[in-house]
Amino acid sequence: MKKLNNKGFAITTVIYGLAILGILLMAMLMSTMSQARTNNNDITRSIEDELNRFSQTETFFMGYLGEDNYPIPQEYIVPEGQSGWYRIELWGTQGGTAGGYGAYTSGIIKLTEGDVLYFYVGKQRANLGGVETDVRIVKGGYDESSSYQTRIMVAAGGGNRTEANGGTLYGYTASMNSNGGEVDASNEANTFGILPADKLQYSNGTLVGFPATYQKSSLGQTTAGGPVDDVKGGHGYYASNDETIGGVSFISGYAGSKAIVHGEVTNQPTYDYVPYTYNEETDEYEYESIDETIRYKFYDGIMLPGVQAGDGKAKIERLVVTTDEVTTLPRRNSKLNNVRYIKDCVEDGAETVFSAIAEVTYNKNPDVAFSKPITAAGNCKTVDLEGNYQLDEIAVWHVNGDGKDFKNHTIEVSANNTDWLTIKGLAPDTVYSETETVTGTHISAYQYDSTQEIPKVGNYYILPVLSENKVISANESAETDSGPIKIDNMNGLKRQIWAIELITDTNINPDLANKEYKITELSRNKALSIYEDENMTNNHISANAIFNTYARNTPQIWKVIPAGNDTYYIRTIENSSNPLAPSGNIFPQTNQGLSENYNNLLIGKNNPSTQRFRLISVDYSSNE
Repeated sequence: MKKLNNKGFAITTVIYGLAILGILLMAMLMSTMSQARTNNNDITRSIEDELNRFSQTETFFMGYLGEDNYPIPQEYIVPEGQSGWYRIELWGTQGGTAGGYGAYTSGIIKLTEGDVLYFYVGKQRANLGGVETDVRIVKGGYDESSSYQTRIMVAAGGGNRTEANGGTLYGYTASMNSNGGEVDASNEANTFGILPADKLQYSNGTLVGFPATYQKSSLGQTTAGGPVDDVKGGHGYYASNDETIGGVSFISGYAGSKAIVHGEVTNQPTYDYVPYTYNEETDEYEYESIDETIRYKFYDGIMLPGVQAGDGKAKIERLVVTTDEVTTLPRRNSKLNNVRYIKDCVEDGAETVFSAIAEVTYNKNPDVAFSKPITAAGNCKTVDLEGNYQLDEIAVWHVNGDGKDFKNHTIEVSANNTDWLTIKGLAPDTVYSETETVTGTHISAYQYDSTQEIPKVGNYYILPVLSENKVISANESAETDSGPIKIDNMNGLKRQIWAIELITDTNINPDLANKEYKITELSRNKALSIYEDENMTNNHISANAIFNTYARNTPQIWKVIPAGNDTYYIRTIENSSNPLAPSGNIFPQTNQGLSENYNNLLIGKNNPSTQRFRLISVDYSSNE
């Protein structure tokens, strides 16, 4: 091998050096390209996330805890160009390992593009109280005061004990079951008569879905309080330190709620937020002018106790986008326009408490009005709002009325104390309306007038008067479609939402004056039907087939008849010469232990008091 001279060594060194430099340049180039590719992928994913968030109408949040075993914030930003009205639904967390179920709350709120909300969703914790699920306008630690006191909606958690369901306006000290109930008739509490055993397939044994021992606790309704650390009671807007009591829920703008604003209980339901900055030099918060106050208020609020097993969850859904043509949330019940007087009547003359929520000018923002107890003698009480208002909601309570169903309960409104409009009337087939709960009777301007026929088409939750916290639910899978339709705890899935549509095809409904309807669940578009088999006495209600659009299939055709008292009958048109064949109104069998048909949807010929439903519209578009 020839030895290199100095010149050759230098040349070789240069060549090797250039080679190494080239390799380094190639490596740097490849690294740069890789980083660029990564950055491009990140940018692409970011764009996709934004596009998805822009296009999606629904966003879900599941339970998520931090290191301290409490929820951490999950952010939602209103997309650009998507200002409008949004529905927020929250489910509280179940307590303990098998404790009380979490509560449900929902409402409609107006949001503007760029608005930021923070969802705190609880997870079930063994041997501890259920954590509430809430939404806030300021980010912070779970119990950080500057964040905690900006909660605008809360679904309470259940307590560690089975009976401690997450509550509504109060913490519950007993579970809602269906073993019997009270009926207030001439100041006497009686168990509603159970029908003979051979009639059980036609009607239910109880009018109300509560035991006679149904109670409430007076948790935190006078003090603001704060989170209760690692106790067995249910957490909520007001938390419990007793494992037999669920927490208290809250909806800003919901009659009966009391808001905490800057640590003080306002005795009004709305939450007012004044923007502020922190001054490090003075270690103080400096608030903006009250003219900049932002009022957070939900419309058409719903509270249900004890519905959520396991972890909490949350959902925000875009309903109506503001445009030049659509500037307000459509009002459905015009009877709540221009109201000054409200009249409440019950047969036994119980003391009445009114609450009415209106849009009243307060600086730049809507205000909450009136909450008045009326103790005048007689069956009817009238409150004067001392001005005519466009009301968003009217709520009525009767003192010591919880768990009772008062006879002949009516609510009327008037602009002049002379001409009265009925918003909750008398039903021709029953003197009873709905069981009164701690949330009272709420009439919303954003729901249809329940004394009238429903619109030609709409989507609804269907709640039986026999239960406080359950709705009609389609079967979960195709394998069970032929089984009975049941009532189940509110979970917000599409199989619990039913499209009720007037049949206008004369091939199916020759006489359009009959006002006949098809009822289909939204998850798979299966129609509510009478499931017919050879044993006519054991027929049940199912949803196992698409609605027959080619022939008049009577087991799939229904009447939806307003009872006049805020409820509806859903009646089959099926007739038969067999006296045992199904006919009459549908209803759920809620007497656990009395029948194997517990929670099944059945058809009854007798006892219309129990065979009625509330229809809660979930449509808010103005294009109807």
